[in-house]
Amino acid sequence: MQLTSTFLDSGWELAERLPAGRDLSLLSGGEKLWIPATVPGHVHTDLVKAGVIADPFKRLAEWGARWVDESDWTYRTSVFLNAERLAARGTGGRHFLHFAGLDTLARVFLNGKYLGQADNYHRAWRFDVTEHLKEGENELRVEFDSALRRGREKAAAYIGDGSSDRGKTTYFNFPPRAFVRKPQYMFGWDWGPELVSCGLSGSVELLTVPVAEILHWKMNYTFISPSVVDIDFAITLRKYDSQPLTVKAVLFASGDTTPSTVLEGPAGEYTVPLQMRSFVTERWNPNGVEGPRKRHLLNLRLLTVPEDAGDAPEPLHHLAASVGFRTVELIQERDSPPAPDNGGASVGIGESFQFKVNGQALFIKGANWIPDHSLPTTITKHQLRQRLTAACAAGFNMLRVWGGGLYETLDFYSLCDELGILVWQDFGFACATYPDDDPAFVESVRAEAIANVRRLRHHPSLALWCGGNENVELHQGRWSGKDQATKFYGEKLILDTLPEVLKAEDPKTPYWPNSPYGGVDCRDENSGDSHYWNVWHSKEPGSNGDWSNYEKCDTRFSSEFGFAAPAGLTAWKHSLAPEDLTVRSLGSRWHDKTRKGYETYLGFIKMHFPEPQCFADLVYFGQCNQALAFAFGIEHWRRRKGRCGGTLFWQLNDCWPTHSWAVIDSRGEPKLAYYAIKRAYAPLLLSLRRAGRSIEAHLVNDQHQDIPGQLSVQLLTFEGEPVSLAEQAVTAPANAASGAQLALAIPGFIADAGTDVFVHALFRPETGEPIESFLLLADPKDLRLADPGFQTQVGEHSVTIKAQRFAAFVTLSFEGVSQQPQLSDNGFFLAPGQSRTISVSHLPDHQTLAQLAPQLRIRRL
Repeated sequence: MQLTSTFLDSGWELAERLPAGRDLSLLSGGEKLWIPATVPGHVHTDLVKAGVIADPFKRLAEWGARWVDESDWTYRTSVFLNAERLAARGTGGRHFLHFAGLDTLARVFLNGKYLGQADNYHRAWRFDVTEHLKEGENELRVEFDSALRRGREKAAAYIGDGSSDRGKTTYFNFPPRAFVRKPQYMFGWDWGPELVSCGLSGSVELLTVPVAEILHWKMNYTFISPSVVDIDFAITLRKYDSQPLTVKAVLFASGDTTPSTVLEGPAGEYTVPLQMRSFVTERWNPNGVEGPRKRHLLNLRLLTVPEDAGDAPEPLHHLAASVGFRTVELIQERDSPPAPDNGGASVGIGESFQFKVNGQALFIKGANWIPDHSLPTTITKHQLRQRLTAACAAGFNMLRVWGGGLYETLDFYSLCDELGILVWQDFGFACATYPDDDPAFVESVRAEAIANVRRLRHHPSLALWCGGNENVELHQGRWSGKDQATKFYGEKLILDTLPEVLKAEDPKTPYWPNSPYGGVDCRDENSGDSHYWNVWHSKEPGSNGDWSNYEKCDTRFSSEFGFAAPAGLTAWKHSLAPEDLTVRSLGSRWHDKTRKGYETYLGFIKMHFPEPQCFADLVYFGQCNQALAFAFGIEHWRRRKGRCGGTLFWQLNDCWPTHSWAVIDSRGEPKLAYYAIKRAYAPLLLSLRRAGRSIEAHLVNDQHQDIPGQLSVQLLTFEGEPVSLAEQAVTAPANAASGAQLALAIPGFIADAGTDVFVHALFRPETGEPIESFLLLADPKDLRLADPGFQTQVGEHSVTIKAQRFAAFVTLSFEGVSQQPQLSDNGFFLAPGQSRTISVSHLPDHQTLAQLAPQLRIRRL
């Protein structure tokens, strides 16, 4: 009587489906040659395995694979069923074919009978096959149409002759991707390849439901005291016969945690309420906040009602989830009249954008997240754990799941629950106008939203729903110029459709219509969130795009900002040929999607660093420059804490080997910027800022208690000779930015040069470890640095480096390994006489650190 599931993930084949007249040997059209297919999977991965195409990540092979996305493809398999399996549904139950994901435009056939079609990647699809199954072999066939070609056709039909208010098709104005509900980045982005692909993107199951099944569930709770909640469950189920059944919730904890009720009535759909009162728990807390991240195992069960009271009930269906309890608020309060804030500047007239978790204000420290591979079915839980653990170790408390990517897997959100990483979840829209006057399109979006809200709403890490990425901005900024639609297409989705879904399905989680958004102009820095691309994209007239422009932005919340750099050398050696490893090779330029022009990209590096002479220089100088850029921006906005509510930089990760804004490359190797951000996101930050002819020292404290101590700022030569010193007792105020607590004047003979000195600051708290900060007074390319005289000692699990003279951007790597080991720090500065011990873990190729020691390379500026 229990629900039975049989996975149908093996035995699949795929073939290109040819139109009539395309192939001389198959004039009538159809499938010509079948190759093994992986499920879940994408057609590109199987074509690579079969030797049909080269790996699109290698060299220029992406270019050579473009024909794949213009073609139609068919998957097929055969499923054997015996009489017993067919009879498992009983007298009134049903058999369902369940696809966890279909990418994207698909028709499904069973034994030659058409079951239905799918048109949305972002949801599951289910077909009733009770009347179509037979004993013996059952032939299952899924036909995929080219999403790229169909998108172009739909765009052309929708736009017409271009004379309406819809404008003309451009990359941003009704592009082909806007008409296909699949991850938008797969059509190509400014950090990723164009691999539109298709395939069975989730598991395939034959589900047999004899009596009843749980369709979805909702949990609402209210804190009646700091550690006690009242819980209300709403369990929606379907009965397939009239026998009574027990609906039960089991929350694994002490006390009365097993409410249940008996449901009677005919076959049909029911929503059953269950209550749990005065449940004692500990609140779930985000990373960096003292306290547990308590979660409980929840089981929802359907059971038979035994005719004899002495008999045990039989299980019919159950679902399991991990749940936690916390409050999350997005605080948007109008400013009081202008008054000096704790940074010494006017707060301004506008509105706050501040997250509170469990009633405490939380400065957001995090990044934007993109899918971790261009073909998402290849992403593993192990891979996700590596990336998210790295984010946690760097002090992140939030990730924004960007709208051009995925509603991520349950593994992703469960890991965020475990690690304390809040999730800002975009709905699946990015950088386009969308046909929100097409009822069928709107209903597809509604079904997609309902499915994903129901799937994710119980995760304690879920902090915000957002209506998409830069849709409002591209309309207001008229990104497509004269070809742009004259009205905002997509407005209905973000202001009507999505809020309606959330009101019914998840009314407590905050909703933000778009990013950026706020005020009459979405770029208004006094309200809402901002995407600051004056740096890199030079969006303001006269801007040179350099990272020094970050201080021009005084936003309430910086939800996108970034600066690009190359992936690590290991990633390049796996994706390019040896002859490609030159600064201006065609292979390197092909893997730069940043839309700046390759020479402009190199020019950003040369503003501050020497011109790269070899590929290793390009990687090193590019990554050093990115590290300075992110540290400069993050420290600026952290110093504005009180006005600014947080930073989410662009971007944490990559989907292929490339030049991009990511700080962890596609092989999982952190760039130098990752370590700079780790330092900039420390709970207690000592930040140095040059203000004309003086150096300001700021303390930013995210902890909830004042921290008194001794602060010193010193100007030294590279040999370690002191030039000037300022020192005093200060206090880092609780959960606040201190403003400039100490200033050191720069002597006149140094102020205009600074090529032979550096600034070193130290804060010694009365309890706890001291923290330090460095500042250069000239561009790194102009520094007159001598050999630092390193002394290196390799231990069992660490490397210790001591410098006799000042050393900048000290970088450790291991030559000739398949994967770089994990380091506790990298790209750091050393003052004269200072030593640093770096932990080394996750060694490659089953080697010890002693065995790898001859391959250790240390580079510095």
